[in-house]
Amino acid sequence: MFIFFALLFIGIHINTLKIADYKLEGLYIKLDKKLIVKAEHVIVPTIESDASATLPDMIKRIRYLFSFFQSVELPNIQLPKQTLSLAFTPEHLYINSDSYKVVSDFTLGEDQLNAQISQLDLKEQNLTINGDLVYHIKEDTLVWNGRFSLYGADGVFDLSKVGDNIHFKLDSQSFTDLKSIIDQFHLEESVRSWVVEKIKARSYQLLTLEGDALLKDGSVAVDFKTLKGDILFSEAEIHFKEELSPVLVSSFLLSYRDGGLFFDLKDPTYEGISLEGSEVSISHLMAINTNLKLKIRTNHPYDATLQNLVKAYNIQLPLDQKSGNIKLLFMADIGLKTSYEDFYVNVDFLEASDLLLYKVNLPITKGVVEYKKGLVLLHKVALKDEVYEGDLNGTITLDKHRADLIFDAKEINIADNNKTLFRLSQKQIPFTLDYDKNVKVEIPKFGLKSVTEGNQTQIHLSNLKLFQPYLVDQDWLQQGGDAQITTEDFETYLFKGVLKRDTCVFYESGACKIRVPFEGKKSKDDLNFYAFDKRVHYKKSTHRIDIKNLNVDLVALIKGEDKKEQKSDTNKGDQKTLVIVGKESYLRYEDYNLLTQSYDVEVDKHNDVKAIGSTFGDIVKFSKKGTIFSISALRIQDEALHALLHFDGLEKGRYTLKLTGDPDKTMQGKIIVEGGVMKGFKIYNNTLALINTVPALASLQNPGYSTEGFRIEEGMAEVSVVKKNKIIFDSIYIRGTSATIAGVGEIDLEAKTIHLNLAIRTIRELGKVVGSIPLVGYILLGDDKSITFGLQVSGSLEDPQVNTSAGEEILTLPLKIIQRAIKSTGKIIPE
Repeated sequence: MFIFFALLFIGIHINTLKIADYKLEGLYIKLDKKLIVKAEHVIVPTIESDASATLPDMIKRIRYLFSFFQSVELPNIQLPKQTLSLAFTPEHLYINSDSYKVVSDFTLGEDQLNAQISQLDLKEQNLTINGDLVYHIKEDTLVWNGRFSLYGADGVFDLSKVGDNIHFKLDSQSFTDLKSIIDQFHLEESVRSWVVEKIKARSYQLLTLEGDALLKDGSVAVDFKTLKGDILFSEAEIHFKEELSPVLVSSFLLSYRDGGLFFDLKDPTYEGISLEGSEVSISHLMAINTNLKLKIRTNHPYDATLQNLVKAYNIQLPLDQKSGNIKLLFMADIGLKTSYEDFYVNVDFLEASDLLLYKVNLPITKGVVEYKKGLVLLHKVALKDEVYEGDLNGTITLDKHRADLIFDAKEINIADNNKTLFRLSQKQIPFTLDYDKNVKVEIPKFGLKSVTEGNQTQIHLSNLKLFQPYLVDQDWLQQGGDAQITTEDFETYLFKGVLKRDTCVFYESGACKIRVPFEGKKSKDDLNFYAFDKRVHYKKSTHRIDIKNLNVDLVALIKGEDKKEQKSDTNKGDQKTLVIVGKESYLRYEDYNLLTQSYDVEVDKHNDVKAIGSTFGDIVKFSKKGTIFSISALRIQDEALHALLHFDGLEKGRYTLKLTGDPDKTMQGKIIVEGGVMKGFKIYNNTLALINTVPALASLQNPGYSTEGFRIEEGMAEVSVVKKNKIIFDSIYIRGTSATIAGVGEIDLEAKTIHLNLAIRTIRELGKVVGSIPLVGYILLGDDKSITFGLQVSGSLEDPQVNTSAGEEILTLPLKIIQRAIKSTGKIIPE
């Protein structure tokens, strides 16, 4: 035994020593005050570690170890899974293995352990630590601070331990390799990809990472509820979607707190568009319901760039902004570990904008459009243009490709050349928009259906009468009708349809054309309107209507123009004269029918009328200036006269007519007769019957008053028409081949009564007839051998009574009227 201890003091060299499964080679042992042990190679079998050993327990073991050993130096220890080098003294520790390396000076007192760790390398983690550690043994508290280096990230740390509770805090300088650091945390791939793959930065800096951990069973469990930290990303790109361009930021702060990651973005832009105020976060990082939350904000038109951003998340908003600016909020809540998705879009219009709602243009002044859960909601979207103003509300159901909307119209005002055609105010107009295969719009209030397919839009109006209450000129839509309009650019329109009327504008063969088929074309610069297989053509640029082989009521035709003129006198200087040209067409104006083969009519901006027509080679003129109406016909034939006066008791011959005045007050005029025959009307027939029954008058048949008619050489009538109801004959003068008729009187058209005083004067010599004529009181014998007898016509227009009359004022009529007729006839019939 003494020899053994003597050898220990000298030092013992053993080439190989095997104890159980342990094997030592090149062993050197020497006893100084304590043992000094060295071995060139040590093989150690499997070691069962005591994971439950506490730090005080480990300190006790070290104390026990140091009570025997002065130093240990084992440069090559072979463990089952790795090799290491070990060297320690009571003041110094050196361990170097495949996975870690420790170099430290320390002092171990009775109550405290002080260590100056110059090097602690965790090789697999690429982590290097150095710093000072103080451990109070009895209190079981530890304070450790120093520096670290992890994949190129250099920083400082502070760590404290009280019992099993650990608190740590660290920060770093700028570094460039975040991926290698994040990979050490073994995050879910969906979460990991967001931090290291979808975000690229020029450099990173850990500003702070702080939290608590629990030491249990030899391992450290981080309490993620207490964990918080900030990493600064500089010159970063954030790739939200593979198919989208990245969001660029000059820098952003990535914060971890409350179990989530929060991105504080500085100067974010997307495709050059500022996203200032946008937010990104990942919530519940360690739970199954880890969600990516986006709040993208921008003030920018909702153009193709922003549309692509929204579409990338399978949100197909049927909106396209052509002008103006909006405030956009796009929110996304996306499960990173589940298939959960929820999106919200809010569009707040900041200024006047042109927005296409699936090819339907909306001129917006303000309003809000929202998207949530597959629905697009429109809230008081104020629309205003030259035609309409109001608020649009409603819902677009995206999966059905359908919009159910209500336009709360303040006003709809459709005008042409500053003249209002259609006006609607304070009305709600529901309508639907279907854009599944093509674009369909339906407005039931107006019986309107519109279909857009490709570049072509067809609009069908099933009942034009639904528009009538809102038309300024309602006359053209008396009974409605239908129409179809086609356009490819909303500047040029083709249209066709049918108007249904209960008053007559056009007529043919005496029948009123109350069904008006029409067609035409409206362009930016002109309008061409055709009706009745193009027998009527209106051209707006020339303000001309051509009518062929169709009769027209001129008053009804221009009635709408009259109404509009009465409502507004503005911009009359810009109004063109309306020209109406007719061929093979008869013209009617109020009670006057003009059997014209052709005519030209001009209606000026005051609706004053000038017209000239040709009737079988004869000329008829009429005009209206203000309230004064004039008509003149020069030597027209009997057929034209019949239609003009609604009187067919004059045949053959030629007739000149002049009539002027205010139809609503009094019109005055003259009718001059040249030749012809008078017969066949009630007054004539009843007068003839009287002559046949009175012997004293029977001989007048021979002078020309017979069933064959009264042959006229010349005649004239002076008339006054009062309020269209009463015709006053100031004089009637008709000179036949053998007799002259003169008279005065009136016809009341409203009461349908007549009262005429007539005198018939024969120019036969007295001696030839006086023997056969009894001298009675109603016959006057003239100095010129003439005979005059008086007649009175009165009663109903349907069957007037004719009686003889002996009044002096009647019997002397021929002389007075003849003198006046001779003087005035020449004034209206040119030589």
